[in-house]
Amino acid sequence: MPTNKEIVDYYDFSKLDYQIYNLASSNISMHFGIWDENVHNHKEALLNENRALAEIASLTSNDYVIDLGCGYGTTAIWLAKNIGCRVVGITISEKQVEEAKKAAEIHKVSHLTDFRVMDFNKTDFPDATFNVAIAIESICHASDESKVLKENYRILKPNGRLAIADGYLAKDKNTLTPKEQEIAKICFEGVHVPPLPERKEFEQWLVETGFSGIKWFDKTQSILKISNKISSLAKILYPISKIMGLLGIRSISTPHVKAFINQYYAWRDGLGVYGVFYGEKLNIL
Repeated sequence: MPTNKEIVDYYDFSKLDYQIYNLASSNISMHFGIWDENVHNHKEALLNENRALAEIASLTSNDYVIDLGCGYGTTAIWLAKNIGCRVVGITISEKQVEEAKKAAEIHKVSHLTDFRVMDFNKTDFPDATFNVAIAIESICHASDESKVLKENYRILKPNGRLAIADGYLAKDKNTLTPKEQEIAKICFEGVHVPPLPERKEFEQWLVETGFSGIKWFDKTQSILKISNKISSLAKILYPISKIMGLLGIRSISTPHVKAFINQYYAWRDGLGVYGVFYGEKLNIL
């Protein structure tokens, strides 16, 4: 299982990689994004994913939202700017918090956003603080995702909503072929995530935690285009990363590049599934 330090080091170290994959020097989102007929590039897909989660969670300007594993704050800033809600973004990377605060100032939403260094496994917030909790490709880094769900349930208000966009195993982990096991291993280790739960396993955790009205929105087909582009770009970068490694230049991580090559085959061939889980915290009288 990756430690918090390893996760922080991975994201801080891989910033250049994501800038290359996103074709952006700023406003970095470390996500796949969601493609549809109105999307023309990765940047638009990333914004579209923010929009999709906002719609699924029925966000309004009256909501108080927590963004779990907020990264550089791009989703929190988008929500504040486009929905008008207050958003707290938490991450275990001090560098990400610093950059997120600067970005919020640039976009003139500092009054609506708050970024903090905090572990989503155990937060400092009182019970029933937020109306909505969102997470995009962040909870997958947790060594115990069911524990994170329980913490989210605690800090949500009665009738609070949860929306999580992430990847899961689409198959029974005990029936994976040797080739599938190898692809999964490369992907998990390259992006510092523990073995992913099965989709049905994660849904059961939501039920056991107490969430109701659970819905699953399968977005696997909506990420394949960018997934393929990332894989193709990673194939170009792979020999470069090998040469840099031999020269002692740590600019592009070879395990990360290998993971980004192989992730496409995982989604395309049905090993993994990507989508959004939605759930609600019952108003218990």
